[in-house]
Amino acid sequence: MTRASRYRYWIILLGLVVDMVSYMDRVSISVAAPGIRDEFGLSPTEMGVVFGTFSFAYALFQTPWGAAADRFGARGIVTVAILWWSLFTAATGAVWSLASLLVVRFLFGVGEAALSPSIGSAFARWIPVTERSTAFGAFISGGRIGGAITPPIAAFLVLQYGWRASFYVFAIAGVAWAAVWWATYRNHPSEHPRVNQAELEAIARGTEIAVETAPSRWWTPLRSRAMWLLLAVAFGYTFMWQFYITWFPTYLMEDRGFTLGEAGRYAGLPFLFGLMANWVGGLATDFFARRWSVHRARLLLGFVALLGSAACLTVGIFTRDPVAAAWIIAFAPGLGDMALGAYWATAVTIGGSAAGAASGLMNSASNFGGFVSPVLMGRVYQVAKVWNSVLFVGVGMNVLAALAWFGTLRSLRKTS
Repeated sequence: MTRASRYRYWIILLGLVVDMVSYMDRVSISVAAPGIRDEFGLSPTEMGVVFGTFSFAYALFQTPWGAAADRFGARGIVTVAILWWSLFTAATGAVWSLASLLVVRFLFGVGEAALSPSIGSAFARWIPVTERSTAFGAFISGGRIGGAITPPIAAFLVLQYGWRASFYVFAIAGVAWAAVWWATYRNHPSEHPRVNQAELEAIARGTEIAVETAPSRWWTPLRSRAMWLLLAVAFGYTFMWQFYITWFPTYLMEDRGFTLGEAGRYAGLPFLFGLMANWVGGLATDFFARRWSVHRARLLLGFVALLGSAACLTVGIFTRDPVAAAWIIAFAPGLGDMALGAYWATAVTIGGSAAGAASGLMNSASNFGGFVSPVLMGRVYQVAKVWNSVLFVGVGMNVLAALAWFGTLRSLRKTS
């Protein structure tokens, strides 16, 4: 008997690296933010709008990109997207006013919006169900790697060459990985010469949709109550996470007394913890799914992740020592990341042949939370002048997300 090839694991690794590159481009602005605010004289609310503009575009274009990936395949869609967002990463370093900054960040968000739903569509065709939480956990961990290594690199670039130069440097990596993606990815396993028949059969046995199945309409997942509840989970969870992508370095400097260099180092911690949590959570979910059921495994990880994250953030708020507080607060989103693979796998399950569209819908809701979060947090801080008020909003959103997660799986179980 011919041993099955394992090329699908290369697809997972490829997705991981592309997500790492996307987060390097995305997170760099958080370190550049103090310099941008100083140069253009921006208030916290205005800087929050700059942060939120990316998320608004990112949310708005998730579903169109996901539907396009379902219809045309992720190979071309992801290649175009990487080149697009790399162009506007570089363009961020050339802005001359608040208005130009808003336009460029919006267009940057349009390009980055394609990645996650396209990967959802790709994994629906390449990855068996029992490996899917691990696969999505690995994919998302790429973003956490990018987020962990970017702040110290960006801080060095900003201190040595200015905030504009940092964007030019981060734009370069995307072009190279666009070429790698195009050269090594195929839209269906059957199209790739390095996938043998044994692996094709293993993939076909473990996927919910056949590769030749015509995709459903993009709105089909919205007929499911579980989909709507999953959208609420995504909104609430990302609302808190967006604080770390946007305001965390500023918080460390203004509230905890860190220098820019120190803030850059500590700002990478949430992503480092998230990296570990994505792998642990994905592997744990698939492990328990094989021994219990997919439903029970995903439910458990979601509750532990969301409620544990809220509890950890609360402890950090009341910790007086700045260094200890930074570590504890940074650990909170890492706990939350334990269930991210389960969220994405659930979206693919709900979507079926419209997996890309379902992934896009979930990530749209997620990034509407990402749009509201920095704007609202900036406004709350500008009015209250107390950062703890901002953090408590994030705690509440995580608790609400946990309740919605319970409803998601309860609804999905009733219809299965």
